[in-house]
Amino acid sequence: MWGQRRFVVTNQKGGQGKTTTTVNLGAQLATQGAKVRAIDADPQIGSATFWLPPQWEHVDPGQRFDLSHVLTGQATLDQATWPTTVPGLFIVPSFHSLGQFELLRPPGADLVLRQAIDRADPYDVTLTDCPPNLGLLTVTSITSSDEVIIPCKPGGLDLAGVNDLNQTLALVKDRLNPNVHVAAVLVCGKLQSNFVDAIEQQLQADYPDAIHQAIRHTVRVGEAPTVRQPLIEYAPDSTATEDYRTLAGRLFPALSTRSA
Repeated sequence: MWGQRRFVVTNQKGGQGKTTTTVNLGAQLATQGAKVRAIDADPQIGSATFWLPPQWEHVDPGQRFDLSHVLTGQATLDQATWPTTVPGLFIVPSFHSLGQFELLRPPGADLVLRQAIDRADPYDVTLTDCPPNLGLLTVTSITSSDEVIIPCKPGGLDLAGVNDLNQTLALVKDRLNPNVHVAAVLVCGKLQSNFVDAIEQQLQADYPDAIHQAIRHTVRVGEAPTVRQPLIEYAPDSTATEDYRTLAGRLFPALSTRSA
């Protein structure tokens, strides 16, 4: 049913819902029985690693490998994959040290994450959370995946920023990964208005082959990271939880069939 699918969640603007989508889509899929690996490619403090910290208290600090160790050849992806508090959802954490990867630019940097995933134990779903830029970490993350999820806040400047992302996707597709394509476009933090409706219509026109999903606004999204829980645990009845459940079913139609 799962097919070992690889998704990258990306938008070069900050605050668009990348980490929220990675954590909550991953948790939804894990609760449905998938073995999910979330790769945190964002070295910022408020990233997926903060929301879902690795459960590695029993491990010697010298063996607590993260994504920076993988990208610089010091550890395998499996060695840097850790359980979270959500059964079935694992994380490859990152910290400020990940920023060194862009400075070092080791040989084959564009392909290093894809090769690491290829060599690792298979997971049903891989979700890679990108930093808010179009630098080397983002290009490496996009190259490692075949399916792109673009979260976007419903604002004019936010929509304009997606155009730059499209250029990067086109370059990756042409030079590094011919299979990459946009699988889903999300309008995150949606509030009902004519302006938002117009934004959605524009995105649907720009990405006619992608799944389009609104993630409705709720304060629960902002609260959940502070208690280190995904929405499905913290606010299981919230509108955003329902929307991510719907997204999971649309990406994996067998889930919807099973639920029915």
